[in-house]
Amino acid sequence: MTPSEGRTIESPTRYEQLLMAALEELGDCPEIGVAHQELAVESEAEGPNGASAEQLAAEAMEAAALLPELEHVTLEPAIAEQAPRFRAIAAHWRGNEAAKGLTGEFRIPQFYRAIFEPAPPLAWEGSSQDERELLAQFRQIDGHPRSGTGLFGLVRIQQNTAPLEIWVWDARLGAQRMDLDYLGYLEALAVTKGTYGWQYLFTDLSLQNDDLYHVAESAKAMLRRFPDLFPQHDYTELRERLEERL
Repeated sequence: MTPSEGRTIESPTRYEQLLMAALEELGDCPEIGVAHQELAVESEAEGPNGASAEQLAAEAMEAAALLPELEHVTLEPAIAEQAPRFRAIAAHWRGNEAAKGLTGEFRIPQFYRAIFEPAPPLAWEGSSQDERELLAQFRQIDGHPRSGTGLFGLVRIQQNTAPLEIWVWDARLGAQRMDLDYLGYLEALAVTKGTYGWQYLFTDLSLQNDDLYHVAESAKAMLRRFPDLFPQHDYTELRERLEERL
């Protein structure tokens, strides 16, 4: 998988390399069928004279300071230095007969585009006021537009708070905080390739919960097959997290 025609980033950052490698690994794996993939570079970042991650961060946060809901939102330096300069990067895939039970999706928008978007409409008529206030602070950083599972990766926008919290949402269980920061989310995504439900390995929930039975089975399939399919990655932490939650 290569960037869209004529759109390249010179000297990609570590996290740009990780996400591009994830697309390549999926596309090159004979036991995986990729139904959709996308990689679009921000126009300001294209070519040898493209804007650096720090430049994009400075411009975005200068504009954010003019908006009441984003005023005093603080980015940890690592995000400013390393947030990928992709307008979007995405894949929707499924294992073939030799890799049954494996399926996944991700779609990562550019971080600053994400925080300028309105909160996704997650509240319902039964939501409490406290829940509504929490949900209004979320911005979507990942999702499943092709498969429509209704699961979202979210960043919580809070003033004078660093690192920004990362949460996962689905309609069955609501919002659950993850034990990851934003760049940690991207790192885990690069290893899991967006396998359905991987985010729950980084929450406090037990996978013995009936509502998470399919998540547990998906994680088991991932950790059974991925070491053979993608041996360049270390799965030790994911195995430990799965064992803790079973």
